[in-house]
Amino acid sequence: MKILNLPKLNKELINLPFRIDDNKVYVNYFDEGVQAGFPSPAEDFKEIPLSLDEKYLQNPQATYLIKVAGNSMYPTLQIGDILIVKSDQEFGDSDIGIVSVNQTDFTVKRFDKIKKKLLADNSEFPNIELNEEDTLICLGVVKQLIRDL
Repeated sequence: MKILNLPKLNKELINLPFRIDDNKVYVNYFDEGVQAGFPSPAEDFKEIPLSLDEKYLQNPQATYLIKVAGNSMYPTLQIGDILIVKSDQEFGDSDIGIVSVNQTDFTVKRFDKIKKKLLADNSEFPNIELNEEDTLICLGVVKQLIRDL
């Protein structure tokens, strides 16, 4: 029998555990959005209640919050960004995922399925070539991010 230990997160990623309870918090959400150019009259805004956990944490058993601690995906991802990662999503072409190649530490990279590469959005970091004999483990696909301004 061969037992494989799950690789660790590399130093570019920090796991952020979260807890779900029955108390939901709703915030007012403006479904129509806001104009970045010319302002709209205030009466155009219609508030609807939105629970952020209902919108972004629909399946908590398959959701991870991970904080970015490195620059390999800059400018797409920046140090301090909180990533909402879904482990129940398929890792497809151009997706950004939390991945490990051949039991190396997990890192965050974009998947080029056609060229079989893991891409760093920051050109100062190397891309990772994938060979047929490589084992790719995907912890999950990055679906949203939270960034402080």
